[in-house]
Amino acid sequence: MTRESRLSTGHQLIDQRRYGEAVSYFKKLLQADPHPHVKMALASAYAGRAGIRIEKIYTFVVLRDFQAEAVSLEGLSLNQQTENLVRSLARYAEHWKKVPVLSEQGRADVGHAVEVLQQDTNAGVRLYSGVLRVVLLKSVVEQGLQSWGQVTAQSLCSDQLQPYFQWMLELTDTLIFISRDLQGAFPDRQKEFAKYETELAVFKAEAQKIPWPQEKICF
Repeated sequence: MTRESRLSTGHQLIDQRRYGEAVSYFKKLLQADPHPHVKMALASAYAGRAGIRIEKIYTFVVLRDFQAEAVSLEGLSLNQQTENLVRSLARYAEHWKKVPVLSEQGRADVGHAVEVLQQDTNAGVRLYSGVLRVVLLKSVVEQGLQSWGQVTAQSLCSDQLQPYFQWMLELTDTLIFISRDLQGAFPDRQKEFAKYETELAVFKAEAQKIPWPQEKICF
């Protein structure tokens, strides 16, 4: 039995929306045949269970227009710095309107899909990983922004802001991973995406220089 025929059997399960069975099937197949196509098939099973269809995922044009944005924090108060960081991430979310927002279980499935793909250097695998990371990022951003809106409806204190600051640093790490995925997916544009990675790393380093007050401060 050829690899193609084995993959076809698993993809039939995905087409029938039997995603749990497809995940189990491709996990077993991957143990015997760690080929990039098998990895992508397993990732597709996870993505399908999360509500993402493989034939639609590559229609997300956001990766082609991926832009890093420098955010200045110098000379701003702690509250202004935090609001600038949140607005920056909100602009990313606005740019990615076509990306679906996942449930908590959906995010877990996409996280598993990314783990399956993370060690493979194949260009197609790296592109797929990058797109999945974008979907995951959008969902986490949306959740954080909703929570932020609830918090800002009342007075803000430094102990409330710190978890959001850490949340934004983690999102920046995800953007860095996306930049790396795109370098592997588009070798001819490696310098361009490497530049984004560098700018994001500088942004993170600048944000980490913000001193947190030792005592609780409310605004």
